Amino acid sequence: MRYCAYQERCTYEVEHKLLVLGCPPNKITAYIRYLSVEDFLKEARYAEVFVRGKINNNKWGPRKIEMALMAKKVDSALIQRELVQFNAQWPELEAYWIGRMTKAWAYKSYDEYTLKGKLRAFLRQKGFFV
Repeated sequence: MRYCAYQERCTYEVEHKLLVLGCPPNKITAYIRYLSVEDFLKEARYAEVFVRGKINNNKWGPRKIEMALMAKKVDSALIQRELVQFNAQWPELEAYWIGRMTKAWAYKSYDEYTLKGKLRAFLRQKGFFV
């Protein structure tokens, strides 16, 4: 309960932690059910907090957020529902990245082709393109 109360966790993280601590696999489902009933563990709340944090703090794009949540084995319908929040904050993120890229590469002497390639690669790494 302390592990889940400290910060939001998904079911996958709790299962992994219990396995690392040496919990027998047959008891893991009972523990997870108990944590869910007592409202210590809730996937929807985890996905909401995760998406909000990655948008506001890390400035991640929708694809990177989606891949990270899929790696945590969060339900895909829940992921799509939470990514609607990304669309609401898109103008702020776009302005942030345009300003940051303009400032970062203003002093470098790249030709236009190289600059566009670097910008595309950087935005792909941040999860804005497939």
